[in-house]
Amino acid sequence: MLIGFLALLSSADGDGASAKSTVQVNNAQQPGAEESGWHKVDAGPFSILAPSGWEFHQLQGTDSYVGEFVGDGVALRFDFGRYSNPLKEEKKPAYAVIHKSIGGRRAKVVSPGTPGHGITGVYFRNVGDSNALCLWGKDLTSAQQELVLKIFDTLRFGGPLPPYVLPPPPTKNVQ
Repeated sequence: MLIGFLALLSSADGDGASAKSTVQVNNAQQPGAEESGWHKVDAGPFSILAPSGWEFHQLQGTDSYVGEFVGDGVALRFDFGRYSNPLKEEKKPAYAVIHKSIGGRRAKVVSPGTPGHGITGVYFRNVGDSNALCLWGKDLTSAQQELVLKIFDTLRFGGPLPPYVLPPPPTKNVQ
């Protein structure tokens, strides 16, 4: 199903340190979303289902496609590229580490044993064209961690990378 973009807004932080685009998508539903009240939030090559109000923001990356999904006081950042974080530092006994299939692909899911202290993330080693995906939140409360783990299970792949690259922030004239 094609998702229509309702708006594409570009903005830069006041300090010029990072640029981001905000993309709001319509409420097109993935299977199973209707009964939960969640909507599809599309990042191009992959999407998630999330509660109403969640948004996708593309961020400026160096060697990969990066961005974040934000809502309910949570920011889930992602790195989609050849050198995405494989979450090797997050290991037992401090972390629960689960290997499972999500969206038809093998995934590694990590969450700290003590909520509020560490990374809650999912890593896919191969999502096509030698790319990997790491999606994570940091120092989440117990309720946020529970929500994020549910969101991870809704990840689906398919779709192109955005046909545009964010321009670097403008440089300030120094004289």
